[in-house]
Amino acid sequence: MRYAKKSTWIGGTVFLALVIAVAAWFLAISPTFTTAADSRATTVSTEQQNSLLVQQLTGLKADFEKLPEYKAELATLRTQIPVDAGLAVYLRELNAIAETHSVTITALTPSPPLAFTPVAPLAAVVAGPTDGTETDPAVDAVVAAPTASSGLVQSPYAMTVVGSRANALAFLADLQKGTPRLFLVTALTGTGQKVGAASGGRPATVDGDVELVITGTAYVLPDLLAVK
Repeated sequence: MRYAKKSTWIGGTVFLALVIAVAAWFLAISPTFTTAADSRATTVSTEQQNSLLVQQLTGLKADFEKLPEYKAELATLRTQIPVDAGLAVYLRELNAIAETHSVTITALTPSPPLAFTPVAPLAAVVAGPTDGTETDPAVDAVVAAPTASSGLVQSPYAMTVVGSRANALAFLADLQKGTPRLFLVTALTGTGQKVGAASGGRPATVDGDVELVITGTAYVLPDLLAVK
C-alpha cells in the first residue's frame, strides 16, 4: 500500500516537472531563442548595410578627389554649350573668324530659341516582294518617335558670307570647329559671283568669289540648379 502511494507521488512529481518544463519552454526559453535569432538577423542586416555604406563612402571620396578635374571638364563643356545665348560674345567670335579669313558677313539673323528635339532615327525598313502582285506590301519605314532632351535649347542662325571660294570654305570650317561654341550646319547654299563694286554692305567681288548662305544652330543648356 505504501509502495502504491509512493509511486503515485513520484508520478505526480514527474508530471508536475514536465508541466513546469513545458511552461518554461513556451514562456521563457522559446521566446529567448526567437529573440536571439532575430538579433542575429538584425546584426547580419546591419553589417551588410554598413559594408554598403563603406563602399559608397569610398566611391564618394574618390569622386571628391577628382572634383577639380570634373570642374575643369564642366567649364570646357560650358564653353561649347553655354548656359545662355551669349549673343553679343558669339557675334564677336563670328566677326573675328570672318576677319581672319578675309570674308564679309553680309547678313546674320538669329532666330528665337527652340526646345531641342533630336532627329527621329530610322528604326526599320520593311521591303516586300517585287513581282508586281497586288498583295505586295509597300516599302515602309518605321520611325521611332523623337524624344526632347530636358532643358537643352537650340538657337538657330542664318548667315550670309561673301569672299573667295577658299576663304569662304575656311570660314565655314572655323564656324564649326574654330570657335568654342558648338555649331551644327543644317543647310548650305553657294552662289558664284561676278565682278562687282562694293555696295550696301557687300564687298567688291571678282570672278570666282562665292556667296555662302549658311543655316545652322548653336546650343544652350540653362543651369537648372540656378533657377529658383
